[in-house]
Amino acid sequence: MTPLPLPDGPRAGRLAQTIAFHRDPLGWLRAQQRRYGPLFTVRLAIAGPAVVVTAPEAVGELLASDPLRARTGEARRRILGFVSPRSVLGADGGEHQAARARVAPVFAAVGASEERRAAIARLAERHAASWPRRRPTRLLPRTRAFADEVFARHVLGVREEARVLPLMRATRRMLWTPGYPPLPPPGEGAGLLGAAGERLFDRRAEPVRALLRAELEERADGGGDAPETLLDAFAALPTDAAVDQLIPLLMAGQEPPACALAWLLDRIARAGAAAEPFLDPAADDPAARERFVKETLRLRPPVHAVARRLREPLEVAGVTLPAGAGTLLPTVLLHRDPQAFPAPDLFAPERWLERPDERTYLPFGGGARRCVGEPLAHALIDCALPALARAARLSPVGRTPERMVVRGTVTAGRRSVLATAWPA
Repeated sequence: MTPLPLPDGPRAGRLAQTIAFHRDPLGWLRAQQRRYGPLFTVRLAIAGPAVVVTAPEAVGELLASDPLRARTGEARRRILGFVSPRSVLGADGGEHQAARARVAPVFAAVGASEERRAAIARLAERHAASWPRRRPTRLLPRTRAFADEVFARHVLGVREEARVLPLMRATRRMLWTPGYPPLPPPGEGAGLLGAAGERLFDRRAEPVRALLRAELEERADGGGDAPETLLDAFAALPTDAAVDQLIPLLMAGQEPPACALAWLLDRIARAGAAAEPFLDPAADDPAARERFVKETLRLRPPVHAVARRLREPLEVAGVTLPAGAGTLLPTVLLHRDPQAFPAPDLFAPERWLERPDERTYLPFGGGARRCVGEPLAHALIDCALPALARAARLSPVGRTPERMVVRGTVTAGRRSVLATAWPA
């Protein structure tokens, strides 16, 4: 049988497309959408061909396609080479369900625990107090360090104080890449480049693995029927299997929340009176804060796309895509769909008073693969964001928010979100 063709798309080479996408995902994808329509095929160096789907009516069907008609884990492994096929991020089918059942209660416990939420707020105040004053600083490394510590202490549940800072530093080294586009280790099917990237990543990851092994070996009895930390949840597994599943969670627990917090702090610094619910305890208005957060994450989603890899042919927006095709739902475009969000480039929190069509609003993904760490994200936004904003008292650097660039699967500021902190 003749294989089904992929939709048309840009003709530039894979490297050129990869650089253009990473340097300006919104601008480049918009240009392709104008030229090729709601479906077009891109060819990126680390993931191979992928059909970008921007038709709003196709979003729900693709989100619901996993696990029967598409696989998210396989799609992620082609982008992120270090994601274990046994982990909640890289597994599919029944193995994904088992992995998710293991970790979801831990994230739910973090989000629901008032004690941990209060501790997260105190930790945010301490971090913000250490930021340099009266000169520009890059927010993303600061929010990343904060997210690292929250994850190590309150999600992983590291018991040994002497291991917290070494684990944070080792994680940072494991994930560090220079410049833009800062590419992750190549994923599955990347040939010699993938093999070289895998060796480099394994070497960088070994200090993290050693620290995790030491923690796990102290938890031989497990965490009981309702473990409250990831280390307790994985204690009953063989150590190497547990470490393989924890490594991707370290990345997922650090990068997207750190990017979201940096974008939110930048918007608070620019928003004037609209930011008062975050800055002034007397002006606290949970509903106004929620609208502000939703609008910021609409314009600056921390993850650039939702990926699926088709197991069988699937009709999408009137086109039948072949089995094996990779698909991307680009949040950076879908969040600016003019039918759902009139004047889509305008920051307008009040639009959420009118209940806009949220089919294309995917800050946490959707379907069976909706972000398992969403309760943690809400805890950080509810508790840490006001604490950081009040302690740092930021002013923006530059008249407009920085252009989004792509780092692996997340969007970051071109200059890592520059701002100036002032004495509170």
